[in-house]
Amino acid sequence: MQPALGPVAARTFDAAPERAPCRLAREARAADDGRHASSSVLKACALPFAGLLSERLIARRRRAGAPGQRGRGCRVPLRGLEAEFGLPSKLAATAEALKALPNDRLRYQQLMALAGKLAAMPAELKTPERKVPGCLSTVHVHASLQDDGTIAWAGDSDALISKGLVALLVNGLSGCRPDEVIEVKPEFIKASGITASLTPGRNNGFYNTFKLMVKQATDLASAGSDQPASDPAPAGNDAVASAPASASASHDADLPQLRIYNTMGRQKEDFQPQQAGVVNMYVCGVTVYDLCHLGHARVMVFFDVVARYLRHRGYTVKFVRNVTDIDDKIINRSRENGETAEALARRMELEMQRDAASLGCQPPTVEPRVSECMPEIIEMVSKLEDKRHAYTGSSGEPGGLDVYFRVRSFTEYGRLSKCSLDGNQAGARVGVGDGKEAPEDFALWKTAKENEPSWASPWGRGRPGWHIECSAMARKHLGETLDIHGGGPDLMFPHHENEIAQSEAANGKLYSQTWMHCAAVRSVGDGDEKMSKSLGNFVTIREALERFDGEAIRFYLLSSQYRQPLLYSEEALLQAKERLLKLYTSLRGAPPATGESCGAVADGETWRKFQTSMSNDFDTVGAVAAMSELARQLLQLQQADKADAGKRDALAGQLQSMGALLGILQRDPEEVLRGGASVDADFEARVDALVAERAAARKGKDFARADEIKAELTGLGVVLEDGPQGTVWRIGSLVG
Repeated sequence: MQPALGPVAARTFDAAPERAPCRLAREARAADDGRHASSSVLKACALPFAGLLSERLIARRRRAGAPGQRGRGCRVPLRGLEAEFGLPSKLAATAEALKALPNDRLRYQQLMALAGKLAAMPAELKTPERKVPGCLSTVHVHASLQDDGTIAWAGDSDALISKGLVALLVNGLSGCRPDEVIEVKPEFIKASGITASLTPGRNNGFYNTFKLMVKQATDLASAGSDQPASDPAPAGNDAVASAPASASASHDADLPQLRIYNTMGRQKEDFQPQQAGVVNMYVCGVTVYDLCHLGHARVMVFFDVVARYLRHRGYTVKFVRNVTDIDDKIINRSRENGETAEALARRMELEMQRDAASLGCQPPTVEPRVSECMPEIIEMVSKLEDKRHAYTGSSGEPGGLDVYFRVRSFTEYGRLSKCSLDGNQAGARVGVGDGKEAPEDFALWKTAKENEPSWASPWGRGRPGWHIECSAMARKHLGETLDIHGGGPDLMFPHHENEIAQSEAANGKLYSQTWMHCAAVRSVGDGDEKMSKSLGNFVTIREALERFDGEAIRFYLLSSQYRQPLLYSEEALLQAKERLLKLYTSLRGAPPATGESCGAVADGETWRKFQTSMSNDFDTVGAVAAMSELARQLLQLQQADKADAGKRDALAGQLQSMGALLGILQRDPEEVLRGGASVDADFEARVDALVAERAAARKGKDFARADEIKAELTGLGVVLEDGPQGTVWRIGSLVG
């Protein structure tokens, strides 16, 4: 059966599929002034499109060899790229074949054919640790060490061209030893001619993919196992992801000491995880009964940056963010909607994940649902009852009992929030008359009510209280002591305070070494209230996305110190958007960042400023200031008559590397500045024609006409930027 071609390939090869490669060879011969096509060109026709040719035809062409080598076997000397870029023979053969093709269109089509033949990657391998950062599409790669010491690679992408690039690497590097992979220089992709037919964003994705593959090969070389250090180990109730002790030390030692503001001590502290090279982080997720608002977005984006930067420092990060899919609010809203609580929770969970992806957030390592952790919750409640930290209260439905936590049995209650039991009552929403010993005691288990979700338990059918859910899920996936526990400011009391009490009472161990709280987004108005669903003063992420690009919203949320309240206004969002566009403007015309570009300038003063800021409690404000400084240098180079291309490329690579750690600046600058998918081809053509007409008017000193055209373009929302190399244009915003 012939493999299906992508739509572009299907349109291009209007001849019968089995004859398409012969057409490629004819075009190659025509481009070579009628001379016989080289064997490498024939290989280019046969190798990616192997499914379109019979094996007999491929073998016949290989036996034929190149001119002057007939009868001497199929192998044409390929020492050029092999020697220059350290390529294994299989990858060198493909690169040489691509290089020999006469035009970019054919190379582009070969990538699509490679994508069509890439073996499927098992879904269980598509974990966050195997996801390539900084790609326009979703890309995963995985390395496993074989018995003979070579690597078997797997990979996939949700975009056809990216998948072709993955296939190029997966096919070419499978069967190589780890040291052979590490020795490969990724610049071979330029020599193959592929980069000319790709956008800068796709090129950048290739280099990022290769960089992750080298890291995985390096991990295998040092660990000698089939599981790279970047992969989490399977976790049981108390299991913790593991990595070699040196996994972070070699990288982290080159960076400033990481200091994090610990809410528990109200001061910055040197960060030191329990296990060298491994960070276990739990962040409280949302209650999925409605669309998420910008307050949720700030927490999502900030802890996404925390996870990215910790991984950059060499840590294996197991990031758990729960989904609260059982709650009074979910039950009440589902009744209003006329649907089941489960149906509403699943629908809103998908919307939450969609919003997070729109903001450029990578998925957590694990995203557990409360409803799927019921055995662990019941076990912890039973343990607290056995230790006399919990007791049963009044009964509800026949045979059902409520279970409460005895707050005063935990003598250190209040140490996180600094709240006194005399002034604040943790569980005061339920009075003493409802079976509680004291008003501050809070519910661990609630007896079932009619027409509500419930589960069987030693206390009869019921459902868990809010606070016990996070304690049980954190213990299940990360163990009894966390490295970092995070969330929004409103969770400090009573939720996090109650988590500490019940977890430490049950486990007898410190619950979390570091507590981080991201401040609220406040709405402009009387008192500048916290944005909240209960107050009805919120702007949903979906509403913001109707007017602003997701990356602009992300940049806005990162442009202020995370522990300080953020006052929401569209004016502030517009300002953040313009600053982001300026950063993209500075990258115009520069090649994508390579795996080496960041290291090549890692000793630069601006790079040190960026790292110093990020190491100082994830100071994204200082980090963005360092990026803006680089952008100013790049813009100055763009205005120079004779720009230093080498310096420009190094600075651009560094800026994109910084951006990757914040989850920004990874798209093609031209696509962003020209409006991306929101601008159609007819609009671009119209603008290009007007820009060309204006240039001609200026050259002919018809300045009146030039001004008229500029005014017309301004009315279309187009911004013109004149420079020594001519005029470029962009749309005036990322809005809508």
